[in-house]
Amino acid sequence: MNKIISPLVLAVLLIWTWHTIHAPSAIGFETHSGIQLKLMELIQSTLQAKKPDVQDLEVTKIWTSALGENKVQAVFAYRFTEPGEDSGSAKKTIQGEAILYREPSEDPTIDKWVLQSVKTQLEALNFSEGSEILPETEAPEL
Repeated sequence: MNKIISPLVLAVLLIWTWHTIHAPSAIGFETHSGIQLKLMELIQSTLQAKKPDVQDLEVTKIWTSALGENKVQAVFAYRFTEPGEDSGSAKKTIQGEAILYREPSEDPTIDKWVLQSVKTQLEALNFSEGSEILPETEAPEL
């Protein structure tokens, strides 16, 4: 009996795997690509508006994944060089995520995605020139 059941179970699993892999995605590749491009443009324009003296802006990572038929999560990371008050500069790296929702559009051929939330999770700061920090020889007076 096991000789009959094992091949049937294997065949069912192979068919299920085939259909799962080849099932059409709820959100197409072009949509993901468009969201990533617009998000990169939004990061650049927002950073330039808030900090116009920023140099060497680079989006190092941007990735989107469907959380449902009408919801997308975008994970991103970017870095830039910010001139300091002194002659030194600092290179900042910021990571974060954004959630986008699809809203109904009057034109059914156009997808309208609305940015609902953006969170930055990690901010790293690297100085191009080090600062000297010397221990005090005397205890500070209180």
